[in-house]
Amino acid sequence: MARSAKNDPKGTGSIKKDQTGAVRIPSGTTSERATSAIKGQLRYNTSTNKLEYYNGSTYKSVTANGTVTITQDSFTGDGSTVAFTMSTSVTSNDDQRVIVAVGNVFQNPATAYNLSGTTITFTSAPGSAESIVVIHGFDSTTDTA
Repeated sequence: MARSAKNDPKGTGSIKKDQTGAVRIPSGTTSERATSAIKGQLRYNTSTNKLEYYNGSTYKSVTANGTVTITQDSFTGDGSTVAFTMSTSVTSNDDQRVIVAVGNVFQNPATAYNLSGTTITFTSAPGSAESIVVIHGFDSTTDTA
């Protein structure tokens, strides 16, 4: 049994459940996006071949689960060195996408360190013989416009 909020055979403006259980959502090109969109609206963009939603200010693509490559770098503090070179660059330079522990204590990215490319710089030098573990690579699946 088919149910539809509105008879819309092109699937451009209503949700329609067909007999196989699929739901058809509105679709159209990038230039056909609603000019007066409402936060939370969902549509399929036929220009980008991606599902997208309106977040209140712009359309964003719904990201698919992706493959992430998590990297762990380990260092040993010496009481004076504050900058360490990681094996790969943190592409987003976003402290929130990195986990850092010094002496098995997680570090607050807002106050304990800064990132720039492959360099992590601590605000104060980790103690002598303290183990430093940096886990990164969480930024390979990001939200795109």
